[in-house]
Amino acid sequence: MVSQSRLAAGEKVVFTAHAHWKNLVVPVLTSLAVVAGATLLLVTVVPSPEDHAWQRWATVAVGTVLVLVLGVWPFLSWLASTDTLTTHRLISRRGVLTREGKDIPIDRVHSVSYRQSLLDRTLGCGTLVVQTAGHDSDVELYDVAHIERRLLQMQEVVLEGEIPAEGTPPEGPGDET
Repeated sequence: MVSQSRLAAGEKVVFTAHAHWKNLVVPVLTSLAVVAGATLLLVTVVPSPEDHAWQRWATVAVGTVLVLVLGVWPFLSWLASTDTLTTHRLISRRGVLTREGKDIPIDRVHSVSYRQSLLDRTLGCGTLVVQTAGHDSDVELYDVAHIERRLLQMQEVVLEGEIPAEGTPPEGPGDET
């Protein structure tokens, strides 16, 4: 997420989003399977704490490492990865321990399109393809939730230059303050 202190004067956040929640399904199911397997192993194969102490500790240690690597790490990666559209640029941030960022000025964006698989269509997500001027022409944002709404917001910023932030009602011709 981009803090207000990192925005330029007059720059407003249109939306900030993580990748779609579908990326968390496999890590959660894997973590549940590891916990269930370790529990089953502790109850049936090595039930006696006195006779099988080192086997029980080894089972708990291996289970913990597997949950951390296969469940917690993907969740942290998902949580630390954001895409933010402002009225001046598209900001993409990735990484937990090391960070990778990409800022694309809106005035360099030539076109915006999207791709969806059948599963993506069902879940309402997809890949947002932003074509820019320059050497690395296409930038792809994978698993963007609410893809069609995000596409429209992106196109409005590119075409009109500035739109109100998400959740803010647009000003109409009779909306003078």
